[in-house]
Amino acid sequence: MAVVAFFGLGSMGLPMAINLLKAGHEVRVMVHKNTSGPEEAVRHGAILSSSMQDMVAGADMIVSVVPDDAAVLDIYENEKFKRSVGRGCLVLEMSSCTPDAVRRVEALCRPLGVHVLDAPITGAKPKAIAGTLVVLGAGDPKDFVAAEPVLSAISEKVFQLGTIGTGKIIKAMTNLLGAVNLAAVGEFYRFASALGLDMQTLAEVTKESAGGSTQFSRNFERMVKGDYSPVFTLALMLKDMEIAMKCASEYPGLHMPLAECATEMFRSATKYVNDDCSGIARIYSMDV
Repeated sequence: MAVVAFFGLGSMGLPMAINLLKAGHEVRVMVHKNTSGPEEAVRHGAILSSSMQDMVAGADMIVSVVPDDAAVLDIYENEKFKRSVGRGCLVLEMSSCTPDAVRRVEALCRPLGVHVLDAPITGAKPKAIAGTLVVLGAGDPKDFVAAEPVLSAISEKVFQLGTIGTGKIIKAMTNLLGAVNLAAVGEFYRFASALGLDMQTLAEVTKESAGGSTQFSRNFERMVKGDYSPVFTLALMLKDMEIAMKCASEYPGLHMPLAECATEMFRSATKYVNDDCSGIARIYSMDV
């Protein structure tokens, strides 16, 4: 079993860390901005480290599932990290950050003899709890073999997608595609509401039609019920959309009008950023 230093005990990271503990791994955690995640992990058997040095010294693997580029680089640019991490350690960078950020992590770690996998995850909190996430991995195939005991404890499928950075951009692209579809589902719901249609029957028909989709199946009934309690927040969806759009902007002549329109819609939903991403349906009505 591996010794794993785990950074990022939020809604996704905490259940991932718990699944590593259930699989028999030693998991080290540290208090950063909030205490609830580390406290819950410790209740499940994690070891609470007092410092960055204690956290990473002697670790076989380091897992980071943190909010953004700044949080990622706060770990790997830290001089205490550089002085304490051991040669041969393997970093699993699983955050939804930019490709540039994970390439920077790899560049920082390479001179230290530390290996890096670009390994963002797809699947919301229920899949994190069940240990059935999908890993959109990129990096050296040998590192995937080394990471298998950890990846198998938190995921049901692992893709190997090429060089470092590829995992991050494909994660952002797939969420952008999902967001475009989700915006259309929200518009469809408002259209159906205006017509006064029976929503249950409509849902059954649509799931069997050409318009059916994963986003429809997951979110239409939530829209009907007005249940926007967060599973994957609108803010997190927009973050991935912005990453994909920034990448697209680097290719002159590439035009994506549907994606641009959907991104503007999500940007305009400032009142609902902490709601579930299905809350995008709310921008179609002025009375909610």
